[in-house]
Amino acid sequence: MKVAAEKTYRIALMVLLVLVLANALAAGLRTVFDNDMGWHLATGRWVVQHHAVPSTDVLSYTAAGAKWIYPPFAGVLMYLIYSAAGYAGLSAFCALACVATIAYIVRRRDLASLVLAMCAVERIALRTGPRADLFSTVFMALFLGELWAYHRGLSKRLWVLPLTMLFWVNLHPGFVLGLAVIGAYLLLEGGELLFAARRADATQRLREAWPWLAGTAAVTLLNPWGIKLYSASLALAGLGRAQQGAYNANAFINEYLPVPLSTHLLKLLVDFRHPDNGYVWLMLIAIVVIALALWRKQPGVVIILSAALYISLQHARYITFFCITTTIIGATLLGEAFGIDGADAEARKGSPKPASLLRIPQTLAVVFICAVGTITALHAVDIVSNRTHVVFHSVSRFGLGESSWYPERAASFIRHERLPGNIFEEYAMGGFAAWRLGPEYPDFIDGRSVSPAILVEEQKLRAQPPDSPDWQAAADRWGFNVLLIPEGEGAVDRQDALAFCQSEFWKPVYMDERALVLLRNTPANQPWLDHLQIDCRTQQLVPPPASAPRKDLYDFWTDAGGLLFALQRDQESEAALLSAEALYPQDPNVRLILARLYQRHQMFDKAEAECQISLGLRESHGAWFELGGLYVQQRRFPEAALAFSSAAHLSGNPYTAYMNLAQVELRLQHPEEALQAYAEAEKSSPYRNGAEGLAPDFYADIADGRANAQRMLSHLSQAIKFEQEALRLNPSVANRWKKLAYLLEASGQLDLSRQAGQRALELGAVQR
Repeated sequence: MKVAAEKTYRIALMVLLVLVLANALAAGLRTVFDNDMGWHLATGRWVVQHHAVPSTDVLSYTAAGAKWIYPPFAGVLMYLIYSAAGYAGLSAFCALACVATIAYIVRRRDLASLVLAMCAVERIALRTGPRADLFSTVFMALFLGELWAYHRGLSKRLWVLPLTMLFWVNLHPGFVLGLAVIGAYLLLEGGELLFAARRADATQRLREAWPWLAGTAAVTLLNPWGIKLYSASLALAGLGRAQQGAYNANAFINEYLPVPLSTHLLKLLVDFRHPDNGYVWLMLIAIVVIALALWRKQPGVVIILSAALYISLQHARYITFFCITTTIIGATLLGEAFGIDGADAEARKGSPKPASLLRIPQTLAVVFICAVGTITALHAVDIVSNRTHVVFHSVSRFGLGESSWYPERAASFIRHERLPGNIFEEYAMGGFAAWRLGPEYPDFIDGRSVSPAILVEEQKLRAQPPDSPDWQAAADRWGFNVLLIPEGEGAVDRQDALAFCQSEFWKPVYMDERALVLLRNTPANQPWLDHLQIDCRTQQLVPPPASAPRKDLYDFWTDAGGLLFALQRDQESEAALLSAEALYPQDPNVRLILARLYQRHQMFDKAEAECQISLGLRESHGAWFELGGLYVQQRRFPEAALAFSSAAHLSGNPYTAYMNLAQVELRLQHPEEALQAYAEAEKSSPYRNGAEGLAPDFYADIADGRANAQRMLSHLSQAIKFEQEALRLNPSVANRWKKLAYLLEASGQLDLSRQAGQRALELGAVQR
């Protein structure tokens, strides 16, 4: 009976191993989409063509010649893969990296490693996309795995560390993470030195390891820039504060945002089909492992896991590294604690086997394996069927090749027509522009953020109407004649397509469901405008043939529905969105666009129903925010407050939700709650740490709102102070001068009140 149970257990383990690796393959095999992939490929192309390593910006016209230090050889490798096998080759390479990382983590095929690796698959797949960061994910797992195995007495392959570092330092600036892992290993051994019974073994390991560790650190200098690469790498890590007076770009980059802590995380523990389910379970497992390490007096493990958990909550970019750390270290401690696969402990020479807290019978372990295997198989099915990608708004799809979101046809049009002058494209589109339109057309900005000032300018331009003086001044300054505006569902932040199509300063010359191309309306450009200008009100979007793959049809109808909605071609938009919904009824994002469309026509019941369906499919800050706006329009303020509060708690960048919440609380005559919401908006603003001057209107709105709240509290002096601050930041709002006049009159300052009232009248006359 015991032999049969053992055999069943081993077979079940092998089946789970196959399922975990299959899940890793499915998660990693996706159409390539990454905002940084383009500039990696463009850099690789430049290195291959020029046989040199650039130290200055060679991709953009706004920062040409500016200092730029970045290891280029990941781009070279990706460019060579693309040259040999196209985008399909890049998809396959990324899938291989994901599978290789998981295979290395579960190489000893123990139950704890398999279960924890299954939880980590989605996050590892996310960080093994077509960008240089892929190598930091793979190499970090290798560094930690080898050093942990050496610490446990299972391996002495430390020679792989300097060899790996030689590649790492020339592939990605994340090589500093390898040094951090070495620091973590030294912390582990330092914790062992605190205990007399373990001191001799720890000392011996350190004595044998230090030449390899020192050699690994020395190898980092074998790069084109030597020690200068360190400062560039640390600057790119995203852990530092914004420079004084500089725009905090990290606040708009999703991977640098914090993980919102709310009761929503508890729901994810039981939502096994959610991609973040594994991460939340690993958070819980990390806490358990930290408790085990405290009980077993392993201070190094406690500090490492606590730090990894904290950093992952502060910056989503580091979630994958937390998952890898918890999987590698946690599997050993959990295996020993529950009496499963205790080979690690037995392999440590001269060390007694740690006592198990609870030994799990093999029969029960097999039942557990079956449950985990079922969930793993469900994950793989969801990915292969594209359910995961659709429900959770990924622009990638399962399979090989290029993501449908890239505006390839718009780029081909620009090149074919040889449109004159430079091109303006948004931050997220810059990498694609550098690759597909360069070097003939350098990009305005890309994900490297070589010039923070250009990033500020790009954000300000995108906040202005297209005929504003700012756009005209920028076009004159930089000589751009062409705008490439993404409009597909993958666009990070859609521009107002209707405003650009109706512009006098810009004229549309190309439109498909994914992008608009506009040309500056000048006499020099008239020859192109005469034969290329289009009418966005009537331009038709041509769908793929009905025989096209389901995912391609869905992508077209989703993108077309969103663009047609933006152009106020509502009947066509609704028809397109319903076609998309018929293909993938579980898509919550199509429901939100339908909700906006119905709200525009004051069909509030239908709009609310679509929002609720979207929330039922996937709870998100976007759906709650949309519902909050709908409730405000109907003057249902208590429900709006709840919706905006939910949106803020689910968002990593919640300042806009808090601003809306504060305004609703004021309407509800809740001044204390409004002040708290304004404080949260200010705290989470990207314009902080010396960058407040870049957003005077935002802070003027906060000051004005605080003035209203203080007035409700009968704190007239505070209300006057805040209203004066709002007017200092933006003195051109007549209504605020009226409010200040009222407040001054109520406080008995009649002369100042008359002056404020006169200013309000003057501004009102000008604005009329």
